[in-house]
Amino acid sequence: MIRKIVDFAIANRFIVLVLAVLLFVWGAISFHNLPVEAYPDVANNYVSIITQWPGRSAEEIERQVTVPTEIQMAGIPHLQNLRSFTLAGLSTLMLTFDDSSINDVNREHVLERMQQVTLPAGLQSQMGTDWSPVGQVYWYTLESANPAYDVMEDKSLEDWFMEKSFKQVHGVVDVASFGGPTREYQIKLDPDKLVSYGLSIGQVEQQVINNNTNAGGSFIEQGAQQVNVQSLGLFTTVKDIEDRPVPPSTYATSAPSRRDPKSASARSAAPGITPMAPSSTTKTPSKASSFCKRVRTPTLSSRASKPKSRS
Repeated sequence: MIRKIVDFAIANRFIVLVLAVLLFVWGAISFHNLPVEAYPDVANNYVSIITQWPGRSAEEIERQVTVPTEIQMAGIPHLQNLRSFTLAGLSTLMLTFDDSSINDVNREHVLERMQQVTLPAGLQSQMGTDWSPVGQVYWYTLESANPAYDVMEDKSLEDWFMEKSFKQVHGVVDVASFGGPTREYQIKLDPDKLVSYGLSIGQVEQQVINNNTNAGGSFIEQGAQQVNVQSLGLFTTVKDIEDRPVPPSTYATSAPSRRDPKSASARSAAPGITPMAPSSTTKTPSKASSFCKRVRTPTLSSRASKPKSRS
């Protein structure tokens, strides 16, 4: 048998040469299309469902949230197991699917079942982001070189600029920021003046909510043109809060304040994490790093650490 193959190859050298070239080209194309991951994703296909109900006990959440959600999720195609745990104010379900399933299809099935769950009024379940346990690809911190900018300013820049820009990078599905107080405005009520004016805290709260909005109107005809009318009522300064129809300045004072996170960072920085989607390539960390290097602000600078392989 071997002698016949050798004799055929010697007698038909051109055919053998063409076959060798075709095999070489085929192997080069296959190697180019072969997906290679620096950190292979060995996790199962899973979908998480998170429901927050502050102020409720674990037993009540288990009875009114966790159990109804488990009943609706039973029987989803390719579902291997369903695990849940309930804490005070929090319900979490973890659905694990087999390896032959497609995670995007699994999430669609879960989303369809979530709409069928009957929950208490005002309660809405959320589906966790589609990222892998090994998808933590980038750590960074924002630090201010200008003493006039504190940690709260860094946190504001992180929430309103950095986080939105990082999510534009291909493969980044979420940005988890922590540390640094969040800017907020508080109205400090005077109980004595509330009693003298015959107002309750609920009335003040509702009045502030009603006044913090824009309203649309009709239009004004100017010749052959029409000018739309709009009422602008969104708060932009502290004085806007004080000048409302029920003026807080008569029984309260308002001032900017800060809300410290539960695990505030001890250092003067606002750190964050960018997780990557399971199907993303390993080029995402370099893209996130190159984006962060392009950020230029007059008072802030960014510093990143090496990519991590664990979540």
